[in-house]
Amino acid sequence: MVASPVYPADLREDNSYQSYPVSIRKDVCRLLDENPLLRAKMLCKILHLSYSKYKQTVTNYRNYWKYNHENERGSKCSSVHCFRARVKLELELSKALRQRVAYDGKGEFGFGWTPSKSKNRFFSFYGSFGRVVWFETGTVIMHVRRPGNMGKAKQLFCDAFVNSGLISDFKLLSPVLSSIRPKSGHFPYSSGERLPYMVIRDFEESHGVVIKVGDRTHPDAVEVIAGFSEAIDGALDKLERLERDSKKTGETLAKFTEVLSNLFGADSEKQAPKSQGGKDYVA
Repeated sequence: MVASPVYPADLREDNSYQSYPVSIRKDVCRLLDENPLLRAKMLCKILHLSYSKYKQTVTNYRNYWKYNHENERGSKCSSVHCFRARVKLELELSKALRQRVAYDGKGEFGFGWTPSKSKNRFFSFYGSFGRVVWFETGTVIMHVRRPGNMGKAKQLFCDAFVNSGLISDFKLLSPVLSSIRPKSGHFPYSSGERLPYMVIRDFEESHGVVIKVGDRTHPDAVEVIAGFSEAIDGALDKLERLERDSKKTGETLAKFTEVLSNLFGADSEKQAPKSQGGKDYVA
């Protein structure tokens, strides 16, 4: 049992927040450090304080303990250490720009881009804010250095495509910048002490979220890995493929219809009855 603390009588009568005795605040914070689930009524009982008189006092100190970020009693803001953004260029535009980058057949590239040695033949650009990867399909992914955000992702795209001299038409640039969206991010939340290693993948397929605890990069933090647009990107890619297939199917049907119309038109001309004496025979 905790010994009953002795508080000055003049301070106990005053219910002003600024005049609360420091010892009450220390006792409340100490008890909440041991058991964060204690409510104001139980705190008053342990400290031998009148609940009807000190209910508001203890409640205010409990809120002070809960939201005191300086003493690490509240939640901390995350520091994004891995941020990726994505944009899809039109296929014709991407092909034209890639031809400008690969300006000769000797493997020499311009505008600061370098080719990859892998089979998918993507281009890479390294800037002050991170790295840009450009695929043959027109997909451009920005790997932003920490702490990452959308502003740095757009600046990285401008460094790779505009400041390098590859794109000079700002009318062409505006819709591309507006279509840049976040792809994924790593958000660590520090706890202040070493945590056991654990990976939670229960929400990876449904929500695109993976939770890592105590990994090597952040041994004292809970790291949330969120994929913002994986499902949306997949749906948009499927829709784009369907549009291309429908265009091809429409062109094929148009050609087939034209051939059939020409064929049946020629046959109808051959089988048309000839008029004699200005009168047509009716079958």
